[in-house]
Amino acid sequence: MKTLQKALFILLFLSTLLLSQELQQEYIIENDSVKLSDIIKNPKKDYTLFNINKTRHSKRVRSSELLEKLQSYGYNNFHTKHTYIQFSQKSPINTTKLKNALIDYYKQKYKNITINKISLKPVKYMLYLPKNYIIKFPRNTYLSHKGIFYIKTPQNRELFFDYMIQATITLYKTKKEIQKGEALSSLNLQKKSIILDKFTASPLMELPANRYEAKHRLKDGIIVTQRDIQGLHLVKRGANIVVSLHDNGIEITFSAKALQSGRMGDMISVLHENKKIRVKVSGKNRAEI
Repeated sequence: MKTLQKALFILLFLSTLLLSQELQQEYIIENDSVKLSDIIKNPKKDYTLFNINKTRHSKRVRSSELLEKLQSYGYNNFHTKHTYIQFSQKSPINTTKLKNALIDYYKQKYKNITINKISLKPVKYMLYLPKNYIIKFPRNTYLSHKGIFYIKTPQNRELFFDYMIQATITLYKTKKEIQKGEALSSLNLQKKSIILDKFTASPLMELPANRYEAKHRLKDGIIVTQRDIQGLHLVKRGANIVVSLHDNGIEITFSAKALQSGRMGDMISVLHENKKIRVKVSGKNRAEI
């Protein structure tokens, strides 16, 4: 009997949790007053909950006060983890140009990005956008799915905007632990599509053959970033390599011993018939003069 009562209690608790709705930290509203319909879709009867400050075009209320008002109208299934709830009046400006610039910016940084939705609003209420301005994105803004950018007018006036972007990108994660200096390939990396969140550095999105090696030890299952990789040593010190010389359409090749390690395009010294020669790395154990 006790076991059944306990099971029923747990079931009731879980059903209540599932039915409970969480309040947003911020609501964007169309008018100068907060209506019940701004929080609840299609209420049986709409009520005015708060009036918006006409100077600031916003209102910040304690979540406890809002929950009490909702309960007074019979809505008891709300909860929140926030101490305050913000209501901001929507600016009547056309943000299409800004959104397109944001899309272009992210597509330049992520060649394989799929953008699903963009939310954008001015930090301060605006009645209109200036006629002339340039758009400025702070350094490394693209590493996060949300942030702030600004526009600058010819009069050096700066206007700031908050944005959030919902997108997916394709990148590489480790299949297993990788040691420092180990070549990176499909043998130890796998391509994954993930939701754009926040990175500490630009992720690795392309994996050309014989191009990269691990800069340090990489744990299993992590996202590989540009900080984790370096050019692969195509020539190792002490290796016997093939050197090519092109002269008047004629190619001459000879073997030599590498005196230095080198990556693609590096100039290294090699030894051929007891003479040191400077050559340029052109491939795996290959170089050219």
